[in-house]
Amino acid sequence: MQTKNSYGLSYWRAAAKELKNTKSLVFASFIVVLRIVVKAFKIPLAAGLSVTFDCYVNALGSLIYGPLVGLAVGAVSDTLGYLVFPSGVYFLPFILTEMLSSFIFGLFFWRKKITVPRVLAAKFVVNLICNIILTSLFMKWMYVFLGDEKATTYNVINLVRIVKNLVLFPAESVLISLIIGAFIPALKSMKLISANQESLVFEKRHIAVVAATAVLSVALVLFYIFFLKDFVSANNFKLF
Repeated sequence: MQTKNSYGLSYWRAAAKELKNTKSLVFASFIVVLRIVVKAFKIPLAAGLSVTFDCYVNALGSLIYGPLVGLAVGAVSDTLGYLVFPSGVYFLPFILTEMLSSFIFGLFFWRKKITVPRVLAAKFVVNLICNIILTSLFMKWMYVFLGDEKATTYNVINLVRIVKNLVLFPAESVLISLIIGAFIPALKSMKLISANQESLVFEKRHIAVVAATAVLSVALVLFYIFFLKDFVSANNFKLF
């Protein structure tokens, strides 16, 4: 059932019940498998810059089973995803970013009225807290374990990641909105979400914001590819 925008005791009791809800757990298992599969697919844009698809699956799943089941889904999908498609060195703290991103999406979407501004806000928070702040810290810890000679590599890669997360989140938010909007009728018919859940509608003002952010995102990405990349490498910027 859809609730008001509150996070009181009743909200968390209901979220905890999802841990025992067979239908939610079955769907969560499906999301885990899907998240593992999409980890194998990336679209490279430039050195250190690529587009991944996990966030779309993550957002859709969190809409259905909420923040607490999302924590478990994030942990399981991260661990199994590395075992199935290993990439680089496995560093345990990164599991926290996967768990927290699912938790945040669940807070924003589960039993809430889904709107384009809410999706934009959710994706921005995930990118800022999980993908920029926490991942930057964990990467630095990892490179400390690998040795000081890796510091230059870390600084360049980390700045690239920060640029990517800041400039691509509007476009990613639009895609999340389109995916959720397309799935809401089917999810309601399967009784995975409340029958009272309203369809996600793009209003004129949303379209204007989306168009502006999309143009800005493309412009910033092109600026990075053709100008900023060489400047960063030449000056060895250090962030975090």
